[in-house]
Amino acid sequence: MKRTILLTALLAFMACEDKKDDEGSLVGTWELSNSGKYANSNCSGDLDYSGWAFLVNFGVKGEMTFKSDGTGTFTISFGTEKEEVPITWDENKTQICLMGVECLPYKLDGDKFTLDQAQDAYCENYDGEETSHESQSTCEAAGNSWEEASCSQMEFTKK
Repeated sequence: MKRTILLTALLAFMACEDKKDDEGSLVGTWELSNSGKYANSNCSGDLDYSGWAFLVNFGVKGEMTFKSDGTGTFTISFGTEKEEVPITWDENKTQICLMGVECLPYKLDGDKFTLDQAQDAYCENYDGEETSHESQSTCEAAGNSWEEASCSQMEFTKK
């Protein structure tokens, strides 16, 4: 009888412990499973996933690993090339910070989470470098390319 009670108590404790660890926690490894561009720069409207489909066909992969101390890494790989970016995260603020600079809010839903990333409009020269031009007219008058404001979403699935 004592053995049955002890076993039942242990199983109940483990069930509660597993539930606590899984609910609302990013700790672990998450795979980039989809990425798209919103129809509108305010992160609304339909998502266009065609760019992600193109990258996947060429072997691009992404992964985020979160540690319980609020640190982790974002790894992007393409063939044998791999780039790792340090991240920090705060469950209370529901945000992930890339390289300690850009912080993005995340939405966790079971075994998936999403990040929306808004990008302001900017001017780019033909070498792909951002210029100081602040309007489309001055940018294009200087022979550069104006990039409209946009918003994209990345979706990650727990491994």
